[in-house]
Amino acid sequence: MAYQLEVVDLTNLPPADGILSPQEQAYYDTLHFPKRRTEWLGGRFALKQVMGRILEIPDLKQIEVLPQPSGKPHVLAKGQPVLLAHSISHSHGFAVAAASREERFLGIDLEKIEHRIAAWKNDFFHPDELTAEDDAFLTALWTQKEALLKLLGTGLSLRSNEVCCINGCPRFTGRALEIYERLGCPALQVSTKRWETGFMFSVACGK
Repeated sequence: MAYQLEVVDLTNLPPADGILSPQEQAYYDTLHFPKRRTEWLGGRFALKQVMGRILEIPDLKQIEVLPQPSGKPHVLAKGQPVLLAHSISHSHGFAVAAASREERFLGIDLEKIEHRIAAWKNDFFHPDELTAEDDAFLTALWTQKEALLKLLGTGLSLRSNEVCCINGCPRFTGRALEIYERLGCPALQVSTKRWETGFMFSVACGK
């Protein structure tokens, strides 16, 4: 796996007008809930930081991260599309972004380890995935599924049980399999780390 990562503390963000282009600012102004505004700005700031390093563009306003109907952000640098694989996630006060020149497909997810009700486990996981049931394991498994969904470019528009991750090995069924096949069935790697601050972070990559 070859990617660059940026982690941003959502309590310490720069002013929006210092990093957003006019088009980004126009969208930001339509967001009315403070939590959503902060997470959106933090995710864009993190991705702009990563892209700025890779593309050697210090002025973050020259990098635009614009929404698409699929939910996967579209990136422009100096008005031109950026084709680098990228992904954004946020959870409980942090935003994370990753980008890569080497990987063709990339998805990441960050989640805080916490206890969730049994219905959540039963609704979102396939029985084959549940090789353990403690909070850390289930949170890690959720981040793996979310990272794979982002890699496919669909977000949560797919049913979560169409994307399985069994002992770190992805398995697709239904519409998820159709999308995976349209991408050319790339060989995928999934990696998960536990952060000391009580989070699980997963990245899914494919060439």
